[in-house]
Amino acid sequence: MNVRQNKQKKIFLRTTFDLCDNNGYTTTQINNFFIQNGHEVIREPDGADYIVISTCGFDQDREQRAYDLVSGYIQHYSDVAKVIVCGCLASINPELFDSSKVTLIGSRELYKFNAIFQPRINIEHISGGAINGRFINSGYGFLDAYYLQICQGCVNHCSYCAIKKAKGDVKSKPPEQLIAELERAIQSGYRRVMLLGDDCGSYGADLGTNLAELLNIIKDYEIGININYIHPRQFQSAYPLLHPRTLERIEFINVPIQSTSRRILDLMNRPYHANDIFEIIREIKSTYPNIFFETHIIYGFPSEARAEFQDAFRAAEYFDSVIFFYYTDRKGVSASRLAGKIPTAEILQRTKMILDHPRFRIQRGNDQPPVVLLGYELETTDDIFISIENSLPHSDFVSFDRRSSS
Repeated sequence: MNVRQNKQKKIFLRTTFDLCDNNGYTTTQINNFFIQNGHEVIREPDGADYIVISTCGFDQDREQRAYDLVSGYIQHYSDVAKVIVCGCLASINPELFDSSKVTLIGSRELYKFNAIFQPRINIEHISGGAINGRFINSGYGFLDAYYLQICQGCVNHCSYCAIKKAKGDVKSKPPEQLIAELERAIQSGYRRVMLLGDDCGSYGADLGTNLAELLNIIKDYEIGININYIHPRQFQSAYPLLHPRTLERIEFINVPIQSTSRRILDLMNRPYHANDIFEIIREIKSTYPNIFFETHIIYGFPSEARAEFQDAFRAAEYFDSVIFFYYTDRKGVSASRLAGKIPTAEILQRTKMILDHPRFRIQRGNDQPPVVLLGYELETTDDIFISIENSLPHSDFVSFDRRSSS
């Protein structure tokens, strides 16, 4: 499948999910790889030499969407174009795809693009920091920010997470490399930076440094700092080490607490107390009220009681944005072996309770915080019920009243 160097090819590139900063960055990086090496990236698959699909496998909803999309391209184009499936799903569940019809490139295997296309510039020397709006939802991404990918992978071992399988242990970029890239971004006119990683809090564990040290260097530059994501345990560790000027620079932080129940957090293998995170945020907000704090909640985790789910709404008292995701089993993770799977009818009922929350909004950006959201692409609220019914195998209902109770 090698291509002679400098022979231009027509590439059709798309992502299966545009509500992910990491996916948006990687797809932009791949796009830039093709363009900077003289290939033509076309907007439609007809006439393409290669169809490249960047995937997400975060949960069953994303997996199913990616699989359906890839299957459609294979069916219609595999006889006339080479199909490449890359990204997280290629690592999480490669058995989904017929290897005789597609080439799989996992999240940490982007170097395989070099072997296929024999480029003048290897992909590892190309950035996706100036993120392309084609590959991220404009209502989700920070399109005016430069995305500075500081690390991939993490030091954590969350029981539900398939991304760890795709990305592995943390691999950080050296601070001097990051600062050089940041300086180039500032010279290009950027005034905001988004620090990007599967867990920015894991940064530096493999280099003998940490996120707080990096942030305290960045504070000396005239640029707003945004952080997506930081594990709550690492957030606790970093906070006391941050210079006050660093906190003045910070605009946005996503700290995904995932649950307010200590019992559920233990099952998730996430060693912290939600109340401790709330207290830190309250303390920071008292001095730096303009920092926007966002969090994620997983609901319907195995054995989660209704009361434990409802308690998670407390997060809206501290966070400016609370985004809910329903739990689905992922291949090869320990949470999938836990007893007490929540019936689909109960997941639907809890989803209805989220929709009925007085701060719920169908999308971000259309109300003052705090806002309660669902982490899915929704045009109508029916979309989420359809997604749940299609994604969860343990269905035990005949019909469900989707009408709001409010």
